[in-house]
Amino acid sequence: MKRLSMSVCALLCCATGALPAMGDSNPWNGSWKMDVSSIKYSGPTFSIAMDAEGYALTRGGKTDPKRICDGKPHQDSDGTTITCTRTASGYQVETSKSGDATVQAKVSLSSDGNMMTRKAMISPPGAAPFTITTTSKRVSGGPGVSGTWKEVHFAESSETGLLTIAVAGDSVAFKETDAAKPTMCKLDGTEVKLGGASTMAVKMEGTHTLKVTYRADGKIRRENTFELSPDGKTIKETDVTPEPSPSTTSMLFHKS
Repeated sequence: MKRLSMSVCALLCCATGALPAMGDSNPWNGSWKMDVSSIKYSGPTFSIAMDAEGYALTRGGKTDPKRICDGKPHQDSDGTTITCTRTASGYQVETSKSGDATVQAKVSLSSDGNMMTRKAMISPPGAAPFTITTTSKRVSGGPGVSGTWKEVHFAESSETGLLTIAVAGDSVAFKETDAAKPTMCKLDGTEVKLGGASTMAVKMEGTHTLKVTYRADGKIRRENTFELSPDGKTIKETDVTPEPSPSTTSMLFHKS
């Protein structure tokens, strides 16, 4: 699952490859259906400071450059164009950069001001758009979006809930639940190029653990650990995203 920090907006595009024949000899092989009731998510804590001019976001002790919310496009130092507009209970912002995905996000508050929803439409170049919706609970502060928040829920429109694995010799065709096609990887942790500066690596650790690592610009963006039960009927997935937007997600899959 992607579960990307949308402040980073780094989208992983899957390398394509055909699935090898999936025999019964390897207990990993097959399709695995997510048990939605098993999902546990602990998202990052972050702060927003908003005034008459715009807002600034602080994560992991680092404050991003202030975004001016005047409805006009502003150029960031890395070439990203950002347009922020105020709304009745928050703001909406569009970010675009040549060669990267365009993101249109709207931030709004609940009627009591204690819950915040961020719905982002992501349009990757050459791929179908999808949405990621995150819900955060107020920790402190106010009024409006100003204050400290804790992410408590997320939803992704491209999520199918179906994980597909096909191990053949020293390689694996690995298709995550939000990927359109499988990615072919060696099982020794060798990195495979995805889109742009993003890579993916799969490593088999023993017979019951697979570790999948995603990097962007050489930095780890997410580490997913898949643990196969002794009876081969379930997989537990645990995803860890590091600073500056740390989160942990876990869930179970049953062989389908």
